[in-house]
Amino acid sequence: MKRTLLIMSITGILYSCGGTAQNKAIEDQKEANKVTAASDPGRIPAKAGEWTMTAKIDGKDWAANSFMHLDFQDKIHGFYNEESISLPYDKSYMKVGKKIIFGDNLVALLFPSDDDGIWDGKKGEMEITKVDADWAEGEFFFTATTSTSAKTKEVTDGFFRISLSNKK
Repeated sequence: MKRTLLIMSITGILYSCGGTAQNKAIEDQKEANKVTAASDPGRIPAKAGEWTMTAKIDGKDWAANSFMHLDFQDKIHGFYNEESISLPYDKSYMKVGKKIIFGDNLVALLFPSDDDGIWDGKKGEMEITKVDADWAEGEFFFTATTSTSAKTKEVTDGFFRISLSNKK
C-alpha cells in the first residue's frame, strides 16, 4: 500500500512538472502571437471614429485592435491580439437597412483565445446602419458553436465601422 502511494505521488509530481512546462510553452507561444499581430504591417490599426469593431462575448466586452484588409477573404476581420471576429463582406451588402441573416451558407466566425478552435455563427444577423462615400457601419449578433464541444458562445451588441473608400 505504501509503495502504491509512493508511486502515485511520484507519478503525480512528474506529470504536473510536465504540464507546467507545456503550459509555459503555450503561454510563450500566445505571447509571441501577440507581438507578431501588433507588428504585422498587413493589418489596419483600429482607431476611434475610423476602423472599429466592438461586441460582447458571453457578456464580456471585446474590442478589436486591428483589422485585415477587406480584400482578405472578403470578410471583415477584427482582431484583439490572437482573438478575432469575422463577418461576411460584399460591397453590395453596404446599403442602409440591409440585413444579412447568418445560416449554413453565410456565417460569422469567432476565433477565441481558448483551445476550442473555430466557432461558427450560423444563427444571428448583421444589419447595415449607416453608409456614406467613405465609411459603412453596422450592428451584429450571433450564437457561435464548435464541432469540438456542445458549448455555445453568445456574441451580442456587436458594432463595426469600416472604410469603403480604399478598402485598406
